[in-house]
Amino acid sequence: MNRKNTIAKQLPTSTYIIISVTGFLVSLFCVYYYLHNIQGNVSEAVSQKVFYLILIVFGIAASALVFGAMNSYGALSGQKLDTKFQFAGPVVGVLLVVWGGFALPKTAAKQTIAIRFVNDKQTPVTNGKVTLYFPHFTREEAINEKGTAVFSDINEDDVNGSVKIDAVSDGYARLTFDTVLKSFAPLQLKLSTAWTVHINGQVTDADDRPIKDVEVLVDGSRFYAKTVNNGTYSLHLADYTIGDEISLVTSHKDYKDKMRVIKIDKAQMAGVDFVLQPLNAH
Repeated sequence: MNRKNTIAKQLPTSTYIIISVTGFLVSLFCVYYYLHNIQGNVSEAVSQKVFYLILIVFGIAASALVFGAMNSYGALSGQKLDTKFQFAGPVVGVLLVVWGGFALPKTAAKQTIAIRFVNDKQTPVTNGKVTLYFPHFTREEAINEKGTAVFSDINEDDVNGSVKIDAVSDGYARLTFDTVLKSFAPLQLKLSTAWTVHINGQVTDADDRPIKDVEVLVDGSRFYAKTVNNGTYSLHLADYTIGDEISLVTSHKDYKDKMRVIKIDKAQMAGVDFVLQPLNAH
């Protein structure tokens, strides 16, 4: 009896069948376990680590399946096994591992994009919202008290294409542009101060009657407005921004002057009213 026949008869056929069936069942279990217990139930980082661990087990099981099947066939058919048959299972198993890396569904890694906004003075902009227009979806986030808009759960594939950034903040000029992010590195963008702040209000007497022709001026500046028939006025201020304090002063020949200090907290300020006392009031 030659050496190759001896090798073929070293293990019974049932052993090869058991190896083959076991490899098949373990392969199915690996796929089932990943799909039903891992994917979508753990963090992306853990999911990726478990994916490759299961992929290794899947490859070994697939190798056992092919090894057992081919040796079972050889034993049942009475064919002699040479080196090619002996190593067919492991070689095919390696190929199946590579195939499994593409075939098994795995979610793309997700990360966070942080965009920080500052003004012309390099201090944080603490209000507003930011919209990111990706190729297939849109995300919107508010700018927090630290001046940052945080976009979580962004796929790595999404940063490789063109992204439109649209930032809106009260008191600042709107910022809109297209870019390619290329990475998840934090961004810092500057918002320019809006050129005009609008202040509206009404001037009345103690009986809530509107007063016409009252000058409302910003103390120490060139900006002023005059009330109309219903006592309303509208100031348009340049060179001011969110956070600035100004003093509004009223002037009318029949009424006492009145000063009001306000802090600009938005680009459109309404309801800045005055109640004046007549000069002859006791």
